[in-house]
Amino acid sequence: MRILFNEIRKLFSVKIICLLLLVSFIVYQQFIMFEFKYFPNGRPLLDDFRATQKMLVDYGKSMDNEEFEDFKEIKEQRIAEATEYLKSQKEMVAADIDTYEEFSNMDLENEKLAALHSKIFFEDSVDIFWEIQARDGIIDRYEHPERFIEHELTPKQDARMDELVENGSTKAIFTDMVFDNYNALIKFVAILIFLNIMIILMPLYIRDKRNHVQLLQYTSKTGRKLFSQKLVTGISAAMIVITTQLAFFFFMYKGNDTSMFYPLPINSIFNFFVSWYDLTFFQYIVLTVICVYLLGIALVLVGAWISSIAPNYMTSVGLHVPLAFLLFGSGTTYLVQNLTIIYSNPYLAPISFVIILVLSSLLFMWRYRSEKVKNI
Repeated sequence: MRILFNEIRKLFSVKIICLLLLVSFIVYQQFIMFEFKYFPNGRPLLDDFRATQKMLVDYGKSMDNEEFEDFKEIKEQRIAEATEYLKSQKEMVAADIDTYEEFSNMDLENEKLAALHSKIFFEDSVDIFWEIQARDGIIDRYEHPERFIEHELTPKQDARMDELVENGSTKAIFTDMVFDNYNALIKFVAILIFLNIMIILMPLYIRDKRNHVQLLQYTSKTGRKLFSQKLVTGISAAMIVITTQLAFFFFMYKGNDTSMFYPLPINSIFNFFVSWYDLTFFQYIVLTVICVYLLGIALVLVGAWISSIAPNYMTSVGLHVPLAFLLFGSGTTYLVQNLTIIYSNPYLAPISFVIILVLSSLLFMWRYRSEKVKNI
């Protein structure tokens, strides 16, 4: 245990910690903070979000047909309020625009009318008009969900869609902007975590080789065991990095005020993402976190192997480049960001994780066996 703590302390040197903080600051500022600062990102997304929140308060987790009729009645009330507002505006009356129907059918190629339209939406930012647009979009998606299917479905995918319609999951009040926001965030957080792990693991074995400590270690059986103990050190360090980064991320994520969506099914007509499995938003979040930990462990095994064979830091960086390319691109896209999506094979993620963990383990075990009998 003392050796483990000592090795962890060596990995988390002051220079490494400063480098991790610098990298984390840059990634957060360039890629992550935008999704926190601008959520929902302007109008009409803000109005969609507000309308969805009100739906949750009024109707609960889902909206049946009777509640949908009530939702449309509220929209008609808003239209009546918008008409009263138009009648109170002299310039709108002068332009013969004194009902919402006339306003929505305005000829925007006419410069004068376009200016009046822009004034309502962007200069005065009249909330009632934005809300009506948001409700129109929700009504359209509720009545015509087939319009939002992005790909041609296979028979198996089509059967899954029918299953969701039959069990009522599609009526859940879960909006795609919440899901897309989380998916964008977790992708960049995962990339940051993996980048941190690469930085941490790079000196795992290289430092001892550069200082010729292995010549002393490998003269004894106990010293050769340090090779496997360093792997435990790397895994422990990676767990610290992952847990710390995720803890900070979810602390920041609380500010997006999406906790009311946690118990809702992600399979909804208001969400473009369709899953092979019946998951709530909270279960999906937990699943992505588990996948980040699993990929982190696999990365430790491969990173430890690279550190053990690389003669210097430059070679190690070069070997990490293709690994980073795969992990930051396809790895985070299919094994973190788009887990269980219906447009991919339902067994892609579990099979991929098994293959990745098995191959990375075999790679390290092969190196460990050669180190046990290495002639110094």
